[in-house]
Amino acid sequence: MDGLIISNVLLWLLLLALSFAVMGLVRQIGVLHGRIAPAGALMVDKGVAVNEAAPQVTAADRHGRPVNFGYAAEKSQLLFFLSPTCPICKSLLPAIKSIAKEQADRLDVVFISDGDMEAQQALISEHKLDDAIYVVGPEVGMTYQIGKLPYAALIDKAGTLRAKGLVNSREHLDSLFEVEHLKSATLQEYLNNQPRPHDHSHGHTH
Repeated sequence: MDGLIISNVLLWLLLLALSFAVMGLVRQIGVLHGRIAPAGALMVDKGVAVNEAAPQVTAADRHGRPVNFGYAAEKSQLLFFLSPTCPICKSLLPAIKSIAKEQADRLDVVFISDGDMEAQQALISEHKLDDAIYVVGPEVGMTYQIGKLPYAALIDKAGTLRAKGLVNSREHLDSLFEVEHLKSATLQEYLNNQPRPHDHSHGHTH
């Protein structure tokens, strides 16, 4: 009988020790998770490589107006591929809209989707994208070989594809514009290094 009591006591002590060990491991995992930097945007080995000429395609926006992709232009282009049924896409819209507003003089942000127009309009109304360039159709996604969403691509003024990748978070979006892609730390730094188009601040005659 004494042996059974001692055995039970030892088992309880072992259980308590294991519980403390598990708690310690859980805490350590939390610390490690906090230290790990977010993974960058996932580069997909399809289509044109970064720093090569972007595929050229023209597609109509939701109002039927033509939008050119991959051609030399006065501004850089940020292509954001999304879907009304993609929650992560929607969660990134405030960041995308902020970039569009802050860099409007040097960057055109184009939202690209496909599918039911009624669902597209609901998304546009909910997130106040009425004034945005919004393309609905498969042409651009097929040309750029987009397989998963949300996806983003940056094309510079010369028509060169500067960055591309899946963007599941704001950190992923920011990572598109790291030094190895643009020789700049961020999208804003990259754009700030670009000459502003049509600077006629001097030389006026009356």
